[in-house]
Amino acid sequence: MATLVLSTIGGAVGGPVGSMIGSMVGQFVDRELLFKPKGREGPRLSELKVQMSSYGTPIPKLFGTLRVAGSVIWATDLVEHRHREGGKGRPTTTSYSYTASFAVALSARQVLSVGRIWADGKLLRGAAGDWKVRTGFRLHPGGEDQAIDPLIASAEGIGLTPAHRGIAYAVFEDLELAEFGNRIPSLSFEVVADSGPVAAQSIVETLTGGRVAGGDALVPIDGFSAYGGSQRGVIEPLAEAAGAWPLLAGGVRLLCGPGAAGEVADIGAGTGSPGDRAIATADRMPRRVTLSHYDPARDYQAGVQIATRPGAGYRDTMIELPAALSAGAAKQLAQAALARADLQRERRIVLAGWNALAIPPGARVHITGEPGQWRVADWSLEAMAVKLELVRVASSTPSNCRTSAKARSSRRVCRLRLAGPARAGGGQRLPPASMAECGGNPLEAPPHRRFAERSKMLAARPIRRSPTGAMRSSSRWRTPAWCWRTRTIRDSIRA
Repeated sequence: MATLVLSTIGGAVGGPVGSMIGSMVGQFVDRELLFKPKGREGPRLSELKVQMSSYGTPIPKLFGTLRVAGSVIWATDLVEHRHREGGKGRPTTTSYSYTASFAVALSARQVLSVGRIWADGKLLRGAAGDWKVRTGFRLHPGGEDQAIDPLIASAEGIGLTPAHRGIAYAVFEDLELAEFGNRIPSLSFEVVADSGPVAAQSIVETLTGGRVAGGDALVPIDGFSAYGGSQRGVIEPLAEAAGAWPLLAGGVRLLCGPGAAGEVADIGAGTGSPGDRAIATADRMPRRVTLSHYDPARDYQAGVQIATRPGAGYRDTMIELPAALSAGAAKQLAQAALARADLQRERRIVLAGWNALAIPPGARVHITGEPGQWRVADWSLEAMAVKLELVRVASSTPSNCRTSAKARSSRRVCRLRLAGPARAGGGQRLPPASMAECGGNPLEAPPHRRFAERSKMLAARPIRRSPTGAMRSSSRWRTPAWCWRTRTIRDSIRA
């Protein structure tokens, strides 16, 4: 409209030159004043409040190196940033971006550093410390002398800002939220609390304040998160995975595997007393042990390792261990737990003298005249004698436990090797030589092993000629049927 009017007026006053000048002025008036296009605005949040963590959420104590999700303990409202683009005849576009500043509690125990950081499952900070999104970052390791954070102090006031001593926490300053839908993402941190693997007994002593001593060396683990409503609930998975048991003597102590043991004499042996030996059937022990853990090679994702055995049984044992372990180490722990269950099938009831009154539950003992160590599972006083119920002690190391299981498996196989008839110097036939090695119930051996042993025995039969010249095997040297149908001979051999 202004272009038409001003060009007409300019032409009437100044001719063609005036018309051109009026047209240019009119275009400017139309573009910037009369018909200026409305600016465009990008998406904008209507609520800038940040959702905080709920009160009463437990903060775990971290050991070793582990990936954990923290708890937001402080945050500002989202900060809105406005950006305008356009001009010179183009419509103005206004876009909005948001940042947030917040603090995340990581551990109720002092830590050394923080490695990688993930946001909504994506890498936010790499192993070299490079950030994928612009932000400020500070780590407070949780020492008892750490100072207050300057950002929190500037927002809340110095007198109202806690230092959170004893709690390791991280502070993000102006984290850009465009990559996360303009919200604080779900964060997880690779926290380094110790410089290397931590022994389980050290974790137990730290959690209980020394009230429960670690005792013998338990399994070392790469990382552990002590999280739960009770100390017992935290310690039980560690003890179950390591095969440890409590000793109640001058306090509580955890023992694992063979060690210092007292000696007891079975005064009831061979006298018809209640003292005896019991071996549970194979179907009473677990056939499969499943151990869940966090695998450092897979960015600390949950992993599962399974150890199985052949034979009868249907029981499954599940061990949920909130620890960082390699797949190989977790597999060894599962195999060791299965081997311990096999060894602990054997129990002894021993009648001891009055000096056994000083033996506490959980103590290791050695029976006079017998190999191996036992632990006291139960204790009672009957008929003026101390009655001890004992359980076999398995090795504390996974490799030794696996070797013991293999040794027991080999002892359960009954091997009978028959040699063919030999001849003396004068040609006289001699009876065949037989060698038997029986250490247990052959029926408990794996089927493929029984078949292999049976095949060897059949192949060892001597060959005789019939009067007609036909070849046939001699029935005189066949394997005795009782060797395969006997239920158990392990007890008689050990006795």
